[in-house]
Amino acid sequence: MDLQPTEEHLAVAELTRAIGLDVLAPAARKAEEERAVPDAVWRTLAETGLTVPLPEAVGGGGIPDTATQMIAVENLAYGDPGIAIAAVWGGAPALLLSRHGSPEQIANLARLVDDPKARGAVALYEGYGRGPEEFTTTISAEPGGTVRVKGRKVAVPFAETADPLVVVGRDAESGALRAVHVPVPARGVTVRGTGPGLALDAAAPATVVLDVSLPASCAIADGDGLAGTVDRLRLAVAAAQVGTATRAVEYASEYATERVAFGRPIAGFQGVAFPLAEALMQIHEVRLEVTEAAVLLDEDRYAEAASAVTRAVNYAGEVAAEATRTAVQTLGGHGFIQEHPVEMWYRAAAALSALDFDPLRSAFTPAL
Repeated sequence: MDLQPTEEHLAVAELTRAIGLDVLAPAARKAEEERAVPDAVWRTLAETGLTVPLPEAVGGGGIPDTATQMIAVENLAYGDPGIAIAAVWGGAPALLLSRHGSPEQIANLARLVDDPKARGAVALYEGYGRGPEEFTTTISAEPGGTVRVKGRKVAVPFAETADPLVVVGRDAESGALRAVHVPVPARGVTVRGTGPGLALDAAAPATVVLDVSLPASCAIADGDGLAGTVDRLRLAVAAAQVGTATRAVEYASEYATERVAFGRPIAGFQGVAFPLAEALMQIHEVRLEVTEAAVLLDEDRYAEAASAVTRAVNYAGEVAAEATRTAVQTLGGHGFIQEHPVEMWYRAAAALSALDFDPLRSAFTPAL
C-alpha cells in the first residue's frame, strides 16, 4: 500500500491550505457567533468541488477519491475546523445520494453547489460511542408501501433547514445498514437543542428525534457500498482533527519561540518543547492512519476499511484533544482568551472527538 501523496494530492493540499488560511480563518469568529457560514465563503468552498462531491452529469465537478477529499478536509480545517466541517457535512448528502440514490433523489442536488444558501445534512451520529454497527435508529418497511424511521440523532447540521436530509439507521429486522431521504418539513421529525454549543456552531448542529412514516420511494439503496460511503463521511471528522491539531501545535510552537521567560524563549525548556514535539509525531501517525483508511475505501475493501476508519477516528479524537490542550497550556493564561485562536481549536477538537468516539476501541486502551 502506497501512502505517499501524489502530485495531484499535493496540489489539492496547497489549494485548500490557502483557502483555509485566506478565506476560512478570517471568517471563523463571525461564523461561530452567527451560527452561519457567510455566503461568499460557502460559494468559494463549493466551487472547489471538494466539499460537495457531485458527478459532472448533474452539475458537479466530479467525485474525488477518498484520499483527495481527506487531504482537502485536513487543510481546510487547518484554517478553521468549524467552517470546514460545516461545509463537509452540508455536502455529505450529495456524496451519499449521488452514489446510492434514485434519479429522482439525485435530480435536485446541483442546488447544493449553485445556491450558497442551500444546505443538506446526513443525520448520522447517535452519541455514546455508537458506530454504524450499533445504531439504534431503525428504518423498516411497513405494509402499504411505506417506510418507518424511528430513532434519535445528534449533531445533525442545519437540522431545521436541511434539504435534503438523509437519515442513516439499521433495518429493524436484518440489522443491515440503511438510509432514507426525509422530506423537510415532515410530521414526526422534531428538532431539539438549536442554541449555541461548545463549538462547531457554524453548522448549527442539533438533535433530531424521528418517528415518521414515508413513501417507499424515500428509501435509499443499501448494501456494502452504503457502508463504505458512511465510513467515508466518518473519516472526514478524523481528517478535520488532523488539520485542527496541526494548526494548534504550530501556532503554539511559534508562540513558544517568541515568548521569553527567565531570559530565554520558553521553547528552550524541555517541559514546553517535548510535549509539542510529541504532539507533532502523534499527529503524523494519525495522518497515516487516515490515509490508510482512505486507500482501503478507494479500493472497495470495506471489511478492512470499517475497522481502519474506526481506529483512525478514535485515535484522531484523542490526539487532537491532547494536542490542542497542550497548545493552550503552552500559551498559559493567554491560551484561554479570544485574542489567540487556540481556545477555539481546543473547543472544536473536543466537540469533534465526542461525536464518534468508542472508548473500548481507543488506541490508548490496554487489551483485556
